[in-house]
Amino acid sequence: MATITFTVTVASGTNAFSTANKFFINGEVSPVLFLKEGDTYVFDQSDASNANFTLGFSSTKDGNLPNAIAPYTTGVTVTGTAGQAGAKTTIVVAPVRTVGAPVLFYYNSLSGNALTVGMGNSAQTTSPTSGTTSFDPQMDDIIEEAYERTGVLGTRTGYQLRSARRSLNILFQEWANRGVHLWKIKLAKIPLVEGQAEYSYATDSQNFPDDINEVLEAYYRNNSNTAAPVDVALTKIARSAYSQTPNKLTKGTPSQYYVDRSVNPSIFLYATPSSSVSSTSTPSNFQFCFYYMSKIQDVGGYTNTSDVVNRFYPCMISGLSYYLSQKVSPERAGELERRYESEMLRALDADNQGTSSFISPQTFYGDGV
Repeated sequence: MATITFTVTVASGTNAFSTANKFFINGEVSPVLFLKEGDTYVFDQSDASNANFTLGFSSTKDGNLPNAIAPYTTGVTVTGTAGQAGAKTTIVVAPVRTVGAPVLFYYNSLSGNALTVGMGNSAQTTSPTSGTTSFDPQMDDIIEEAYERTGVLGTRTGYQLRSARRSLNILFQEWANRGVHLWKIKLAKIPLVEGQAEYSYATDSQNFPDDINEVLEAYYRNNSNTAAPVDVALTKIARSAYSQTPNKLTKGTPSQYYVDRSVNPSIFLYATPSSSVSSTSTPSNFQFCFYYMSKIQDVGGYTNTSDVVNRFYPCMISGLSYYLSQKVSPERAGELERRYESEMLRALDADNQGTSSFISPQTFYGDGV
């Protein structure tokens, strides 16, 4: 729990009551205070202007002479004499759920004349927040939530858990087909090898990723001058265009690439790197770089968390409940499918990059060399 200190002074000012002597809290004339349950608040009244004005608390709104207001004393400690060194009023705000701290008001608690009325304002007590933003449900919680939406309640059997885990893995494959998971975009940098057309995990397990779902865009980087690297965009071509290339081992500067989307993807460059755009002594000087969408990791143990960003949690759970409904409550499948697609649209909208519109110039490569 936190301790917060306020500096209190007294001067003529105007608030909702009148223009007269007022409490100034950190230089502001009788502001509304917001006090969090469990926190400690220290009101420093050592300034000489506080003489004869001791800040107190009440559950009654200020507006009467101080001796007509019932003080609130739970967790309140007054130390010293207002206007002298070390003077302060301290309040530890009681939790509403246990003690029942009311809406409070601060006022001048010393008896006096009418000039001391209306010096303060309300001091609203609020419940504390968790202070965390790390909600990341485990697989068993995700599965439980999904089953509850299908109407299947109670303790899960081993078969139900296995069935849900299988369905969730299938759901992730569906997402891969939709290409929705922007949070899984990564950048790979592969050293160019003279005369080599094919690049894959088999040819370079150190640099080539083994979790490619889709290659999004690629470029050739000349990094020989590290102070001013040069990137040149490459054009993605289809299998038919690559297959019709007469000499696939022609050397030069790569300008095109073809992705073989097999179980273990390979990428073919054309032209193959020449000696002027490759280096065995300094491989990082010349690189084939590409952004790719990686695969979502499989569902592991039931105490594992998912490989899904939090903005897709509602979509993931809605999708799993729809998949499960086809097996355990088909009468709900239609409704759950509509909810799933609705959550998918919201998640996709949240997942977009929100970039400004721009026009990208098209590059022509002549005969493809």
